Amino acid sequence: MSRSLISLSRGGWASARAGVALSGRSAPVAACVLALAVVAAGCDYAEVNALGLHKNYKPVQPISYSHKLHAGDLRIDCKYCHFGAETSKAAGIPPVSVCMNCHKKIKTSSPQIEKLAEFYRKGEPVPWVKVHNLPDYVAFDHSRHVNKGVACQTCHGPIQDMAEVKQQNTLAMGWCVNCHRDYTKSAPANLSQSHIFATTDCSGCHQ
Repeated sequence: MSRSLISLSRGGWASARAGVALSGRSAPVAACVLALAVVAAGCDYAEVNALGLHKNYKPVQPISYSHKLHAGDLRIDCKYCHFGAETSKAAGIPPVSVCMNCHKKIKTSSPQIEKLAEFYRKGEPVPWVKVHNLPDYVAFDHSRHVNKGVACQTCHGPIQDMAEVKQQNTLAMGWCVNCHRDYTKSAPANLSQSHIFATTDCSGCHQ
C-alpha cells in the first residue's frame, strides 16, 4: 500500500472534512467520520504508526550494525555513509560497497561481516528496515537542514550512542513546527552567528 497517507490525502481526507462540514456537529461526529474514512482507505493502526508517529520504534535489522561503534567510538562522520544528506532530500542508505571499503580488511571473520560480504558477493543490497518513516505529502529535505548546520541528533536523537537505531522523536507535525519556531526565536550556539528563519508556512513542508 502507498504511504500517501494511505490514500487519505487523495479523497478519504477530503471526504472526512466534507462530512464534518455538512453535518455541522461536534467532535463525536467528526471522530466517527474520520474513523470511517480511515477504514475505507484500508488503513489500520500499524500503518498509521508507520507514518512517523511511532516514537521508540526499533525494528530488527538483517545485520547488527552499531551506530554507537561507528559514529560514537570511531567518530566516523555521518556523511561518509549517508552521503546524500548535503545534496538531496534523502540522506540515503549506503550501498554495500561503502561498507566494504573498510570491511574487506577489517573484522572479516565476524559473523555479521560475513553476512555483509555475502550480499556484496551477490551484488544485492542489504534489506535494511526503514526506521524513520514520513508520509509522502511531507516534503522533508535533508540538504536544507544539514547545510544550515542542523545536527543529525536534532531529529534522530543521540544516534552516536545507539547500538540499535530507534526513532527517538515523534516526527509529528507539531514537533517539527515547534522546532522551527525555536530555531527562529533562538538558534543553537553553533548557528548563532547567522539569522535562521525556519518557516512555519504550510507550503514549506507540504508542497
